[in-house]
Amino acid sequence: MKRIFILFIALFSFSFVQAQIPWKNGKKAAVVLTYDDGLTSQLQYAIPELDSVGFRGTFYLFGAGLKAEETEAWRRAAAEGHELGNHTIYHPCGRSDADSTDCHALDCYTVKDILNEIAQMNKWLVAIDGRSEHSFAFPCCLTKAGGEDYSKPIVEKGLAKYSRGGGERIITSVDSLDFANVPTIAAMNDHANADWIIAQIERTVKAHGAIVIIFHGVGGDYLTFSAADHRKLLSYLKAHENEIWTAPFSQVMTYLSGLRQH
Repeated sequence: MKRIFILFIALFSFSFVQAQIPWKNGKKAAVVLTYDDGLTSQLQYAIPELDSVGFRGTFYLFGAGLKAEETEAWRRAAAEGHELGNHTIYHPCGRSDADSTDCHALDCYTVKDILNEIAQMNKWLVAIDGRSEHSFAFPCCLTKAGGEDYSKPIVEKGLAKYSRGGGERIITSVDSLDFANVPTIAAMNDHANADWIIAQIERTVKAHGAIVIIFHGVGGDYLTFSAADHRKLLSYLKAHENEIWTAPFSQVMTYLSGLRQH
């Protein structure tokens, strides 16, 4: 009986180890830094700071928010290895209080409407970065248009292989990961300073998992994360790059997708 119990414990321990994500090159976790809405402060502070430590981020742009005079800067960022992603044209979010024919709230959309908008934004992004595929981020992390979920149709229509959603959790398993609605941690709450995010990353390292972090303004604009905290976070990631892989969203998702296929 004792031998059976020892064998059970050994098998349980083995299965737990197998459940961990096997990162390459001795890494223990992956961190994805994403930035929403194509804000000026991201060009002024976030991208230069990322470049200074050799990291690349993912920037989700929405067409109506793009400034014509900044298009070339986004093109350069993409050429340097940063990922540009689809955040729709009008950033439909929440509910509308007005009866308008020009409504850009999600309750005014059908699934067909939002898919058409995503398709058009993909064409816009191709004109900026020349890439044929782009990941998608749900505006406000909301996945329903007119009350109907549109996360799976995005994949079915070939508009994006990977979509960043919400959920406020880290990724600990490939088997349970929904690539059409990848969970995230938002850096736009009162407690979301560098120390709080670093604590979430350390939790991710212990789980051998992945974490996708959402930023908006960095050192300016709105939902602002301070430039000092951003630098502190990047310094931490640089100091721990032997065990933490920091890479763009699609790059990390492609790796995880490959694990599921084997």
